[in-house]
Amino acid sequence: MGAKVGASKGGMDEINVTPLIDVVLVLLIIFMVLTPITMQKMATELPPEDEDQPPPPPQQDEQLMVAIYDDASLALNLVPVDEARLAEELQKRLKGRASSKRNVFVDAHPDAAYDQVVHVIDLARDCGAERVGFADMKDEGPTRVTPEQLLIMQGGGEAAPPPPGP
Repeated sequence: MGAKVGASKGGMDEINVTPLIDVVLVLLIIFMVLTPITMQKMATELPPEDEDQPPPPPQQDEQLMVAIYDDASLALNLVPVDEARLAEELQKRLKGRASSKRNVFVDAHPDAAYDQVVHVIDLARDCGAERVGFADMKDEGPTRVTPEQLLIMQGGGEAAPPPPGP
């Protein structure tokens, strides 16, 4: 234990750690015994699984891309629209979003009129867009969709077969 043998005079100058070690070991054993019991108790108190979960809400986070073509026509997500319809669609689609997700991107043709691009940016801001960004400029301008591709995108089925030729 912690006794000092010898004829030296004076008190002990070393700390006796034996009682401290005994207490730590007793606490360690107590915690080792109680831990599995509390783990089982936690596992048995979980709520039952609900099998009738409601379906997730529809995704309204689709990216909004306004295309401005060289002939001054507009498109929203590749669907051709006029200016009034563009304003309605932007208001409708931006209305239910959080303010951090009210983003609109503008993809303008290099030959599009500058004042029309600025007007579309102002229109997007007036409809509720928090941020308006620009898509990467391409030499050929924004992508155009053919009527057949538009029909397929809108869920109208397959495109009509080409007319018979001579």
